[in-house]
Amino acid sequence: MSSATSTEPAPFTAGHFYVLLSMVAATAAVVMARNTHPAALLLLSAAALASGYTAYALHQAVLGLLSKNRAPVLGARQREVLEQDKATVLRAIKDLEFDYGMKKVSDADYEDMLGRLKQRALLIMEQLDSIPADAPQVHAPAVRSAGTATCARCQTANDGDAKFCKQCGERLGSVNA
Repeated sequence: MSSATSTEPAPFTAGHFYVLLSMVAATAAVVMARNTHPAALLLLSAAALASGYTAYALHQAVLGLLSKNRAPVLGARQREVLEQDKATVLRAIKDLEFDYGMKKVSDADYEDMLGRLKQRALLIMEQLDSIPADAPQVHAPAVRSAGTATCARCQTANDGDAKFCKQCGERLGSVNA
C-alpha cells in the first residue's frame, strides 16, 4: 500500500445517497411483496437498484448542464493528447498552405478548411490554457526546427521543418535550379 494513500474516510457523496436510497427501495419492495416467487423478488430488487443508478446518472447530467463556470480538470495524459492534437492541427494548417501555394486547393476550399482548422486550433489552445498552473507539467511534443529555409530555385522563405518549397515545390536543400 502506498504511503500517499489517505486513511481518512471518504465524504458522503450524491452517489452514496442514490445507492443507499435504491437499496432501501429494493428492501421495501421485497417486504411489501409477500407470497411472491423468488425470481420476481430478484427482478423487483434489480429494478429498484437500477432506478437508483439511473437517478444518480440523471443527477450528474443535470449538474453538468447547470454548472457553466466549472472547467474540467485535465490530467497529464489529457494534456499530452491536447498537445499532440495541437501539433497535428498546426501541421495540417502548414500542409494546407503548401497545397494552396501549389494551386492544388481552390480559393473557396482553402478559406473553408483554413477557417475550420484555425477554429479547432483555438479551441485546443483554450483547453490547454484552462489547465491550472499548479497541475503537473508534461513536455510538449518535439517540433523539429523553428528556423526558416530558403528555396534555392525561387528564393521563397519556408518553415524550417519544410522538406519542399511552398511556392515551387522544389526539394529544399537541393541545388537543382
